[in-house]
Amino acid sequence: MKSTKVRERIELTQKGLKEVLNYDPITGIFTWGISNSNRVKVGDFTGTLRNDGYIAIGVIGRSYLAHRLAWLYMTGEMPTYFIDHINGNRADNRFCNLREATNQQNMQNLIKPQERNTTGFLGVSFDKPNRKYVAKIRINGKNRHLGSFATPEEASVAYLSEKRKHHEFCTI
Repeated sequence: MKSTKVRERIELTQKGLKEVLNYDPITGIFTWGISNSNRVKVGDFTGTLRNDGYIAIGVIGRSYLAHRLAWLYMTGEMPTYFIDHINGNRADNRFCNLREATNQQNMQNLIKPQERNTTGFLGVSFDKPNRKYVAKIRINGKNRHLGSFATPEEASVAYLSEKRKHHEFCTI
């Protein structure tokens, strides 16, 4: 008979986190506060840069995103929603660069177009039947048409202008 071990889910707390890791809010860097193996010494840097630009850290048998751990470390609570990197750099986990955000607010801070965007400009698409570049923006949950333009650059100017006016989390 094969025995299966059920892994108990331990909720990470600020106290538990501070027992194993140290966080410098000025640099955003985590270091080990304990030595948990022959390879890891107290004070060693921890974290792995993922392909998507975020830093992940293994704590208590689970991987966490460093910006979420920074929030827990500083505030005592795991964020309810998202943690937005103000400057758009996902690896910059200085506490002054982090803010709690809803999904809508977090999406306002996009600085590059989605991968499926073929124009290369944020908020711009190509309207094939009319052979024009169209600028659109989402404000308060509603799509807003900003106009049709001869070039993607012109459409981008219109989009960025509206983005700066209406999106509180816009950094561009």
